[in-house]
Amino acid sequence: MRARYRLAVDLLLVSPPVANFGQCSSGISVLNAYLRARGFDVHAWDLAIEAFHAFHSREHLEHLLDGVADDELLALARATAAEIDDAKKALRVPGIELDHDRMRAAFRTIGDAGKVLTAKGRGSYTHDFRNFSAPKAFASWGAMGLVVDDPEVNPYLELFERHALPRIARDMPKVLGVSITYFSQVLPAITLVRMARRAFPDLKILVGGAYLTSVEHEIGRIPAAVVPADAIVLHDGEIPLERLLGWIVRGEGRLEDVPGCYAPGANDRFSLVSDTPVPQIDLEQLPVPMWTSAGLDLSQYLVPKYAIPLPLSRGCYWGRCVYCNISSQTSASYRVRPVEMAVADVKAAIAETGSNWFDFPVDSFRPRELLDLVRALEREGVEIEWGAEVILDRNFRDELIEQLADGGCRTLRFGLESASAETLKEMNKPIRPAEALQIFRSCKKHGIQTAAMLIAGFPTEPQARLQETFDFLVEASDAIDFVTVHQFSVVPGSVMAERPGDFGLHLLPVEGILRSNLPFASSNPVGMRNSDLPRVIDSMLEGLRDYYPDLGELWKVAIGGWMTFPAACARRDPPTTSLGPNRPSPTTA
Repeated sequence: MRARYRLAVDLLLVSPPVANFGQCSSGISVLNAYLRARGFDVHAWDLAIEAFHAFHSREHLEHLLDGVADDELLALARATAAEIDDAKKALRVPGIELDHDRMRAAFRTIGDAGKVLTAKGRGSYTHDFRNFSAPKAFASWGAMGLVVDDPEVNPYLELFERHALPRIARDMPKVLGVSITYFSQVLPAITLVRMARRAFPDLKILVGGAYLTSVEHEIGRIPAAVVPADAIVLHDGEIPLERLLGWIVRGEGRLEDVPGCYAPGANDRFSLVSDTPVPQIDLEQLPVPMWTSAGLDLSQYLVPKYAIPLPLSRGCYWGRCVYCNISSQTSASYRVRPVEMAVADVKAAIAETGSNWFDFPVDSFRPRELLDLVRALEREGVEIEWGAEVILDRNFRDELIEQLADGGCRTLRFGLESASAETLKEMNKPIRPAEALQIFRSCKKHGIQTAAMLIAGFPTEPQARLQETFDFLVEASDAIDFVTVHQFSVVPGSVMAERPGDFGLHLLPVEGILRSNLPFASSNPVGMRNSDLPRVIDSMLEGLRDYYPDLGELWKVAIGGWMTFPAACARRDPPTTSLGPNRPSPTTA
């Protein structure tokens, strides 16, 4: 009998650790479908969820007990190893989103596993379900090269040797694509690229993703000796990847024809191969995204039902907030998927996955367009439960919100940022606090759970204005379900980064590598000092706990909350809270 050999795939598209373990990045499913429609054999691989289960397993945690001398840590490791499988199983059980005690216990076990994983590094790294970082690695590119190759500092070396390299050898891809969406993926991604290059010298390796796009200003300083990729691709990936694969796999075109592509040059640094702007993809050109047919196993994710991350728009239709860089990261203008195609996407996803939960992971969505989608789904008899991230737009009127709720909307995430009218004006936000409060209360009245995402420490904001935001959150605690507070930062591509002097800022030299935030000094006499902000934010959050009892729990943090969407779909009645006259202040710390 003649031996049968697996034909090499054109592209193995990987989401590396450490990522969101409630769902896979939507970009994997969208790119996979687009490139397959162009005739390429593409396979998706969520290495992040596989690595999570490998590290958060009884077998691995028991293995870590070897050589542990600390009695307290040993006891924690034994207890966590005994409970970890049950904890992961519990988060997959339908109805868990209603049982906060069981969720809290499961998360505590998974959090304890992170303490054990981190302890193994003896202070050289932090490792849990949301993060893997070795601070020394980001001091310089030389330090990065040393850290990623050190088995005492990088546990992913052993895991990838056992788990990732055999998969690459099995699939024999002509191209390995690594998509970095989060900062937490940087170290594992570079580790994978270096190991793949050594094991498979002829393999073409491409790297890209949202996080690298956010640090585009640093790409030209990346040494190819440390990140031995053949190309780095930024911004909308569809057209650049199609041309790159055409050049690599089919011998069509030239590398110089690929927009948004950086390749190693003579000086061992990456340089842009074409001055042609990256074409922004017309969302009408995209095929229906692929999920399980692309190679994803949705049963691995720690949720009672998979919330399908279906992106139906790109960019921001407002695009004028001075602190934000969304437009620069999404190749300019706001685009939305035609409603009839969006309905087809939803139908196909339900048929493929069996789930009717949808999370629209978009930067913004016009209220009217959400209503058009809801009405189209209703006409087609398609019932879904969904959530989205949206702008606090005064067009979210009560009647429209009621229709969205009737159409399955369970949660809306709003970037409130501040409840000071002066600060909102300085941020160039399109709404004011009274209008925002009306929207939050209308959502609550119609059964939509809401998230308020805030920025503390905007440079022109005195601490008294932060008190206004605190008082607003107290007043609106009957209408807001999820609260997240971020410390202000200057991000590349924003108006504040381009014109810092207009805001009383002076950008400082960047220390380290691949930082998405730019260090700055402020000359604003009324602004809060950066060094004080962590203390002020902690005090603010502590004061809010009287009004938001589950503040900080992983189903109550708006963005990145593992069970936020399932908890919203549960449609629980909000707890009644007594708003007494003695309100704690965020300024007393």
